Amino acid sequence: MKKYFKIITLSLSLTILLANHVFAGAASGRPTSYLVTAHKLEYCAGASTLASCLESTVVGENTSGTEMDLSDSSSAVSFGNAGLLEVGKKYTHAQITITRLFKVGGSLLTTGSAAANCKTGGTAGTEDAGGATNGTSEAAQAMAAPDSTTEGDDLNSITAIGGTGTAGTIADDDGFLQVRWKLGKPFAPKSGTIPSMTIAFDLSAALQFNDGGDGACDGNDFYPGAPVITNNFN
Repeated sequence: MKKYFKIITLSLSLTILLANHVFAGAASGRPTSYLVTAHKLEYCAGASTLASCLESTVVGENTSGTEMDLSDSSSAVSFGNAGLLEVGKKYTHAQITITRLFKVGGSLLTTGSAAANCKTGGTAGTEDAGGATNGTSEAAQAMAAPDSTTEGDDLNSITAIGGTGTAGTIADDDGFLQVRWKLGKPFAPKSGTIPSMTIAFDLSAALQFNDGGDGACDGNDFYPGAPVITNNFN
C-alpha cells in the first residue's frame, strides 16, 4: 500500500525515508503507526551518489526535531521550503537526518513451532535489543536501528546533526541516521517557478520481527523496517 502527497507551494511535506533497508528479518508487515523524528532535509547536487550528499542545499532544519507518523497521511508536517532550492544546480539525490530511535506500533503473525500474533506495546527497544513482542495494545513502542557494518551505501549513522559518517555503517552509540535516496529524475529549479513534488512511501514491510527461532512472543524481537521511497519533482 502506498500513500502519496502532492506539494504545490513553498512547503515541503516531509514523508521520509529510511531508504530500502530492513534492519531485521524473519517476518514483516505494515505497522499501524510509524513515527520518526526529522532534523535536517537536504537536496544534493554535483557528483552526489547514494553514498555521499555533495553541494547540498538545506531546505528544512530543526535541531529539536519534528515528529510525524508516516502511516497517516493526515499527519504530514510542513518541513522545509522548496524556494530554497538553487537555480543553476541540478539535484539528483536527497538526504534526511533523523533520530535513530523510532516509535512503531502494530502486530505480526509469526511463523515457527510457536507461531503467534505478536503485538507491540511492550518494553522499548534499544540499539542493542529489539522491542518486546508481548504487548497487548499494538501501541507504538520505541525501536532502534541496531549496530551494523553491512548496510547499503545510502545509510549511515552520525554522532551529531551536521556530522559525517561511514556509508553502510550504523556505529555504536551514534544517535542519528543519515539516509539518502536518488530522485526519480534530476531536478533543476527554474527562476520564478514554484516547484511541486511528489513523495510516495510504501510501509508494507516497515514492522519487522526476528527471534531466530520458534516465533513465540516472548522476546525483544521487534525492529523498525524500511519504507520504499519514490521522490519526483514536477
